[in-house]
Order: sequence, then structure tokens, then C-alpha cells
Amino acid sequence: MSTALVYFEVPGPFAVKGSTWSFRDRRGVIRTKTDSKHGRTFAAAVQRAARGAGVPLIPKGQGVTVFVIYGFARPKGRDRFRVYPCVRPDVDKLSRALLDALTGIAYHDDGQVVALSVRKIYADTVKARVVIAPEDV
Repeated sequence: MSTALVYFEVPGPFAVKGSTWSFRDRRGVIRTKTDSKHGRTFAAAVQRAARGAGVPLIPKGQGVTVFVIYGFARPKGRDRFRVYPCVRPDVDKLSRALLDALTGIAYHDDGQVVALSVRKIYADTVKARVVIAPEDV
């Protein structure tokens, strides 16, 4: 099996995996809605960047490690002195959106992710830097 690391970048703005709820519409069809504002756009950007970088589909039963650094714009005003973006969005919700977008592209199921490293920083360019590392079998 190949153990090559694959790196790609996803331009912002980032989306979080928000809450979802299901309901029956007037015709009785079950619908599911989400409160994620940019969810589809972000998922499409992740998938486009991963495909463009040639991310291989990791076989079922093989683990994968994902490293992500989210670069955010530094705030203006008094908050410009803050060292880290220790505000919303939360890293867990950012991660859920990214991992779900990579399902079917980098791995069959996000249950294959055995390790995850996520960091939020201030950067000149708003983008996520992602490394996919298949685990040795």
C-alpha cells in the first residue's frame, strides 16, 4: 500500500457542520435541513481541492490520519492583539464539515480516520491546509 502524504489547500470561508433536523413536508416526504450557512459551498471546495491534489481513495479497513491548519484573517480593533483565534467556529465543528466532505474522496467512511490534528491560526490568506496520511497496514 502507498503511504504517501497528500497535501492540499482549501480557500475560505470555512463552514461548520451545524445541527440538522428532519421533518415531513406537506406531501408527507421526509426532508432534512441544516443550519450551516456555507456548508455546501465549503464541501464542494474541499472536494475540488482534494481531487485536484490527486488524493487517493483509501481502501476500507485501512486507517487514515488527517492534519488540518485553518488560517483565519486577523481581526481589526482591540482584538488584533489576540495571539490565537480562540473564538468560534469551534475546531470540532470545522473538522466534522471537512471530514464529511472528504467521505467518498479520500476514504469510504470518516470512521477510517484514526487520528486527527486540528489547529486554528491567524494567517495572511484565509485557507485550510490539509494533509492526508494513509496508515500502514
